[in-house]
Amino acid sequence: MLKIYHAKNTRSLRIVWLCEELGIPYEIQTLNFTPADLQSEAYLAVHPLGKVPSIDDDGLILNESGAIVQYLLAKHGNGRLEPKPGTAGHGRFLHWLHFAEATFMVPLGNIAQHAFIRPEDQRIPQVAAEAQVAARKMLSIVDRELAGKDFICGPDFTAADTMMGYSLHLCKMFGLLTDDYPNASAYFARLAARPGFRKATA
Repeated sequence: MLKIYHAKNTRSLRIVWLCEELGIPYEIQTLNFTPADLQSEAYLAVHPLGKVPSIDDDGLILNESGAIVQYLLAKHGNGRLEPKPGTAGHGRFLHWLHFAEATFMVPLGNIAQHAFIRPEDQRIPQVAAEAQVAARKMLSIVDRELAGKDFICGPDFTAADTMMGYSLHLCKMFGLLTDDYPNASAYFARLAARPGFRKATA
């Protein structure tokens, strides 16, 4: 059975959520977001950087959330939660799936590190401040994209929404997802109401 290494409110949320949406059987190996768990010898054998998510699918270990999403779609999706490959819609799907991690998560990660995670004497306030400006720019882009749409790729929920939903989850936690972004706020409310999201954030 698919094993998901998961810590609360981390990127692994995306993988648990996707499995719930696709009905993929899985077991969770819960980790605390602490060096004792993430930097343990046992977990470093799974993920050499001591981060989450990781999956172990019958011996295949993967660590990147976007790659895991694409792998699970290819293995279990049967055409669900993504447009048909080779179409313009699929191109847009891939764009937003990867934007959520490769672009949006950069400033969010800096906010997390320099406002919350690192010891206070290791935080750089200017990094956190600049990251907030960048994150708001990303929110503006997403907000414009969502005008007149229920989900990031159109009328239908896709796996790109599990990627983007986590980024917005952090924005909400950091106090960035405000009424200044009405489309993104309404979109996140729709995502947060889904049973799969509620299960992944429980």
